[in-house]
This record gives sequence, structure tokens and C-alpha cells, in this order.
Amino acid sequence: MKTKSDSIKKFIIIGLSLFIYKSVILAFAYFLNKDQYNLFNQSYYTSSLLILFAALGFNISQTRIPLRVNKIFVLVSINTIIAFLVLYFLTKSFTESNTIVPIIIYSVIVSTGGVLNFKLLFQGEYQKYFIVLVMLAASHFMIIPFVIYFNFDPFTLLSIFVVIWFIVAYLFFDKSASNEVSILEYYKVGFSAFIINSAVSLGLTGDKFIVNHYFTAEIANAYTFAWGLTAPIFYIGNLIEKYLFAEQNPGKKQLLKKGLALSFLLIVTYVVLITSLVRFFPSVLPASISKQIFNNIFVFMISGYAFYVILHFPLNTYLFKVTETKRQKTIALYFSFIIIIFLFVFYYLINSVENITYQLLLISVWSYIFILLIVKAIIIFRNKYDKSVLLPESNTNNFQEIP
Repeated sequence: MKTKSDSIKKFIIIGLSLFIYKSVILAFAYFLNKDQYNLFNQSYYTSSLLILFAALGFNISQTRIPLRVNKIFVLVSINTIIAFLVLYFLTKSFTESNTIVPIIIYSVIVSTGGVLNFKLLFQGEYQKYFIVLVMLAASHFMIIPFVIYFNFDPFTLLSIFVVIWFIVAYLFFDKSASNEVSILEYYKVGFSAFIINSAVSLGLTGDKFIVNHYFTAEIANAYTFAWGLTAPIFYIGNLIEKYLFAEQNPGKKQLLKKGLALSFLLIVTYVVLITSLVRFFPSVLPASISKQIFNNIFVFMISGYAFYVILHFPLNTYLFKVTETKRQKTIALYFSFIIIIFLFVFYYLINSVENITYQLLLISVWSYIFILLIVKAIIIFRNKYDKSVLLPESNTNNFQEIP
């Protein structure tokens, strides 16, 4: 029987695994100059967009009908190339092969590794999961001396280091596979989870893509660093989500109330601490960003996202742990239409960038994610007293972490 100390240990380790990898993005702001930081973010957030489509919910599929690693690699590669071609057609953001190739390599390797690593978490091997993410973070940190002292291109070097990471991490992965797996079924299993779980991430990554490609370096760097300090509220929410998923046979109302209370307490605490830090100790900010522009962006950004996160993760846990799968499929269908509509909105923003501000961009992202949240809530609680609502055994597997 698991003890309370085991649960706390698991909570801490999973929490650290979420923060360590993403801390790299903040670190780069301190070690790179203004132009290097901006160029790195252009490639990084392009890869972040590609990774969402490359994995395509395969982390969920791999827990149900596991494929061989080589087949996962091929499918992820195909998805990545298709996603890049679509992105290139829409934005014409990259044209040189020496920039495109590292982005493709990074996206394919990190996506494939992410699919395999998620299965470790799913199986309860959270210590291995943690080790793999620490090694991934280390592969990012290791490029910093080469960039500083030898002026290597950060992302080109990073694409090489993540290949090395994958080779080492491969020893930890579960390589077992089903003998007969339909590729079509593999896609189908992951797709609804991809739509639901990645819909928000598209907005959260899309604005950084737009900012770093189409705004000035001063605004882009300040906006991206502000996001780096805001993003931990999503990791806190994601951690709460995983903690709630581990709850054994919770009451429906109690699960939601506990999630909202935990979320409010931890998110508000973080927001107060981090805003106080940057307000009273501005010297902690890196030289690569404009402090004035950062101050204008940060409070505005973190306030809106904090309100969203407090509601989103408890509601998402309730969806996948309590409601029947039919509602998940309905939400995925509605989300698909919303995503298509807002793709046109963001396409318009890209082509009208000279007329927009970061405030308008943020409001557009918030409109998108809050519409998703409202639609999800309406579907979840519509006729919530139906006898068929509670089917936890079939639903607790359908969660994934924020990219």
C-alpha cells in the first residue's frame, strides 16, 4: 500500500520534471545576447508548433496499442514534415536549409522521445521519467558554453545534442510493442486526445511564434521572457492535474472542489511571489531584454493566464476522470471547428502585423483559450445528472502534459 510519503515524493519528482526542462528557456535569456536570444526563440517556437502536430496524441496511443520505436519514428517524421510544409506555406518563415534541417531534427527527436517517455509516466515509472527529462534539460544547457565561447549557432548545436540525448535515453524506454497494430487505429486513438489537450497549446505556442518572427527583437525578447516567468503557472496546474488523476475513487464534486482550491492557492501564491520579485528586484532581469517593455507586458500577461489556469486544469481532470468518453469526443469535435476558425484569425494577424500590438495578440489568444474552456464546461455539465456519466476506468488514461 502506498504511504503518504510516497505520494508526496511522487508529487515532488513529477513537479521537478515539469520545471527543470522548461527552465532552459529562461536560462538562455541570461547567456545569449539580444539577437541570439531572438533567433533561438524563432527556431524553438517553430519546433514547439511542429512537435504538437508531430506527436499527434501518440503518447496516448502508445499506452494502448504500442508500436515499435522505428515505426513511431517514421510516423512522427511524416507528421513533422507535413506540419512544416503547411506552416511554411502560411508564413514563409524559414527559407534556408541550414535553419530548416535543425528544426526538423529537433522536432522529430523530441517528439519521439516524448511519446516513449510518457509511457514511463503512465506505467508509474516516474523516477525514470524524471531522469529522462533531466537528461533532456542537460542537453540544452550543455550548448551554452559552445555558444558563448565559440559562437556556435544555438539551435544547430541543440539538434545534435538532442540526438545524443535520445540515444542515451533509449536505454530507459519501454520498447515493447503489439504484434499487430493498425496504423489507422493508432492515429484514431490519439487524435481526440490531441485535439482536446493540444488545442490550448496551439494558442500558447502560436503567439510566441508570431511575436518572435514578426515583432521587433526588443518586444519579442521581452514577451518571450515574460512568458518564461508566466509558464510555471501552467506547470503548477499540470502538476495538480496529475495529482488529482492519482486520487483513488474520489467523489465528483469533491474532486472538482479540491482541484479548484489547490489551483487557486498555488497559482495565486506563485503570481504574488514572482510579480513582487521582478518589481522590487529588477536587477534579476537579463540584459537581453528591455526592462521597460517587459514590465508593460508581464503583469498584463500573467493576470489573464492565471485566471485561466485556475479553472482549466481542475476542469480538465474532471473531464477525463469523471465524464464518459462520448463527451470527450463531442468536445474534440467542437474544438476542431474552433481551431480552424482561429487559424484564420492568426493568419490574419500575421498578415496584418504592422497594425497589431502585443496587447491585441494576447487578447486574441485569451479569446481563443477561454472559448475552448467555456465550450468544454458547457459540454461537461450539460445534463450532468445522466446515469451514464461516471465511467472513470476508461478515462483516466487520456491526459497529457502541456508541451
